[in-house]
Amino acid sequence: MESRSNKNAKTKRHRKQKIGKLHKSYDTYLLELMEVTQEKWNQQKSIVHKSFGYNPESEYELKKAEAKYFYLFREARQRQLRNSPK
Repeated sequence: MESRSNKNAKTKRHRKQKIGKLHKSYDTYLLELMEVTQEKWNQQKSIVHKSFGYNPESEYELKKAEAKYFYLFREARQRQLRNSPK
């Protein structure tokens, strides 16, 4: 028969391992999402740069893509993530 404190220690350890796995999977997802968002932002910049006239819709899409990227960037920075070279 296990003591109550020993049982609590096992569940806490298991919970920490599970949370660690979740953090790692979220971190990789966040880095992948940052790459995709940066590509979309660069595409929008290219579209706005190549357009002849002022188009408020494309300007809006550019600002939206930029805001999404920098939000993800701040999140990654707060989590102290580094993108490893491929």
